[in-house]
Amino acid sequence: MKNRDFEEYYLKYRSLVVKVAMDRIGNYQVAQEICQKVFIAFYTNMERIEPAFVKAWLIRCTNNAVIDYMRMAQTKKEVLSTNSVSVDGNNLVEKSMELYQEKMYSRDLAGRIFREVRAVNEQWYEVLILCCVEGMSYAEAAKKLDISESVLRARLYRARVYIKEKFGDEYKECKL
Repeated sequence: MKNRDFEEYYLKYRSLVVKVAMDRIGNYQVAQEICQKVFIAFYTNMERIEPAFVKAWLIRCTNNAVIDYMRMAQTKKEVLSTNSVSVDGNNLVEKSMELYQEKMYSRDLAGRIFREVRAVNEQWYEVLILCCVEGMSYAEAAKKLDISESVLRARLYRARVYIKEKFGDEYKECKL
């Protein structure tokens, strides 16, 4: 019984949990990891959560998991910056820090872009998430959104034009 209830909640709220994490983090893989952690915690606490509060509990737990992730990322950044090791005259940690900072900047940029697009047009946001983040084909995304493929392509085009206008050179780094 518990497994069946869990599966129903998982299927119902999985995409919501990923979206909440995506909005805050801006990285789909990390959002997926957070989703896994949230649902593991949900499974262990399921009996104590009233069915009417499951959605709110999952959202709160997701936000907490995002905060934990950000703290952990900040801690790793601090540890790397204080423990630099030099090999053959090249500072490996400096290079790894640069890569880490670039990655964090890209995540932040993607998060800002997704938040901005969502605020302007929810339909554009949905298309971007399905096609660019989840990697769905145009046909799959159109079917999921219950629209034609040409409408989907038009929304995606308009979203990309908006992003190019709004974010300019920064957009080139994001590859949406």
